[in-house]
Amino acid sequence: MPILSKDHSIYGVRLLLEEGIRDGKLWRLPEQRIVFRNQSDDRSNKLDLRTALGTDPTGKYWAVQINEAENAGDPNITSAIALDEDGRPFLLRQGRLTPPVAGNKHILEAEFRTLTGLTPEPVKNGNTSGKLREWYVVTPLDVSSDEIRSATGQFVDICVRAREREVAGIGTMPDTTPVVGLGNDETGGTYVIGARDAQDAKHIRKQQGEVWQRLAIILREAGIAIDKPKHASGYEVDAVIAGPIEPTLLEIKSGATAADVYAGMGQLQLYPKLLPQLGRHQLVLLLPSLPQQALVKAVKECGVRLFTYEYSEENGTPVIRFSGHFKGICGIQSVSQKH
Repeated sequence: MPILSKDHSIYGVRLLLEEGIRDGKLWRLPEQRIVFRNQSDDRSNKLDLRTALGTDPTGKYWAVQINEAENAGDPNITSAIALDEDGRPFLLRQGRLTPPVAGNKHILEAEFRTLTGLTPEPVKNGNTSGKLREWYVVTPLDVSSDEIRSATGQFVDICVRAREREVAGIGTMPDTTPVVGLGNDETGGTYVIGARDAQDAKHIRKQQGEVWQRLAIILREAGIAIDKPKHASGYEVDAVIAGPIEPTLLEIKSGATAADVYAGMGQLQLYPKLLPQLGRHQLVLLLPSLPQQALVKAVKECGVRLFTYEYSEENGTPVIRFSGHFKGICGIQSVSQKH
């Protein structure tokens, strides 16, 4: 049975900074598809006792906070370090979530268990006088930094889905359902191609993720929902947008070659069959430029709408622009449309 430690701080959370990309008042972790910030002071370039984590790229809604006790080992705090019988350290989080919007419902212990499907760990000294606390493992802390970030990202994602299920009134989903909920928001940033013979390692920007995040920010700031439905077998669409007239099933590509078009078209045709609730959505393929004219014509004849986006970089920062027509079908009206 684990016991809360009086000798450890939540250093696992601070390992997020090793790969965190500073973006305004928050950090992004591209590989783990999460964002986080110093909750006490969002202008700070360091993390202190309170860290907010989520998947919303705007940083407006947070899934979970990991708050460190001022006095290590204090169970009257949402997060703590515990040691098992072999002395292995683990980061634990209590099974309750405060609402991201003041006045909304809290997700407390029994509901947290139901919505997440997780099993709490019995902690020897994890209760306070008169109150039983339920503790869950976020990540072991005697593993690599990459493993800690991965496990933390998975825990954040579970909390995101718990909030979505509570809001939707879904609760737990039966095993027979083809949908397991919503996938993580797409991520931007870069990935590394390792050094090869006579070649240095280089960073490759995740263009598709950057485009997704920019679109998500624009839509969410306008109050328009964008989600990523996911099939139980792991198939995950790029985006579903709640448009003003009809919803949109969107596939984003970072290239405009024939292979990109073939892949995007195949996904747009298959996803409504895998996820029947997408059957009435308009199909949209979003590319960085138009492909060959023969492909443009073929896409149109298949009933798929084709749009392009502009992608560039300024001082190493991605700049993405969408056409007024594309934003219009998503529900964003331009100034000229409003008058």
